[in-house]
Amino acid sequence: MIESLIVRTPLLPFWEPKLAANVYLKAENLQCFGSYKIRGVAAAISKCAPQNLVNGLSTVSAGNLAQAVAFAAQILKIPCKVFVPENAPQIKKNAIKAFGADLIELPFDKIWDLVKNGLFQRDGELFIHPLQTPGILEGYGNIATEILADCPAADALIIPFGLGGLSLGISRVMKQIKPQMDIYLCEPETASPFHYALRTGRPTRIERQSSFVDAIGTPEVLPEVFKELRSLVVDSLVLSNHEAKLAVSRALFGQKLLCEGAAAVSLAAAIRLANSKDYKNIVCIISGGNLSPEVLREILIDQKES
Repeated sequence: MIESLIVRTPLLPFWEPKLAANVYLKAENLQCFGSYKIRGVAAAISKCAPQNLVNGLSTVSAGNLAQAVAFAAQILKIPCKVFVPENAPQIKKNAIKAFGADLIELPFDKIWDLVKNGLFQRDGELFIHPLQTPGILEGYGNIATEILADCPAADALIIPFGLGGLSLGISRVMKQIKPQMDIYLCEPETASPFHYALRTGRPTRIERQSSFVDAIGTPEVLPEVFKELRSLVVDSLVLSNHEAKLAVSRALFGQKLLCEGAAAVSLAAAIRLANSKDYKNIVCIISGGNLSPEVLREILIDQKES
């Protein structure tokens, strides 16, 4: 039942004057609950034995994964427990509560500790880790096959980097099918640990600043993620908040698409790449569209004043 809700999202052309390459948007913000996360959750649950679900589900998430897990628990009529950062957007916390999940708010550092600890169970429930749960990366990998089916001539791909689940899931499949594809990650200037790790040769904890880009921008790269991804990607592009905010406006008024911060960073990176490298067809992952009205209003006012 959960799998039936996954949308075969379109690959939309992005038009803007003077772009030196074709840019396409993989509109995962059109998925159920406005994010690609439903793909991974559905795949993870499909691999789980029914007896392992009786005590419910739990997860740790800034919002998008949590919404998908809470919805799955509601459909399955089992309990759900979600650990979220205290500063997670209220629009996402409200959505999680609406599905009947038990919401547990913790400081960001404690949330990050839960992520680093990996798979665990507290009350016997199935913990859906954003990276390590079997099946979750396979669900994200389907995005790569859809992109190549819609645009076989794509020669560059941009993926927002958070913890690395989306990046690994897509990159593994993409490199198997089309090894010559140049894959870039993108990160916000407020937290770009992968970019820094590539330049120092090892994952290092960095100072993370809060911003409207809430779904990506971790304080460090997990070593196992860095070890695999560094051989799959060309680079990780760092985008300013100004570039990301401008991309929100461009997507909203030019494409009629609402982009949250991570998705806007991806579009901003594609625009930059289109004008700086010799690519013909660039695809960027529009990972989510859960942006609160208050934040959107601030972005639009900021764009008007600038």
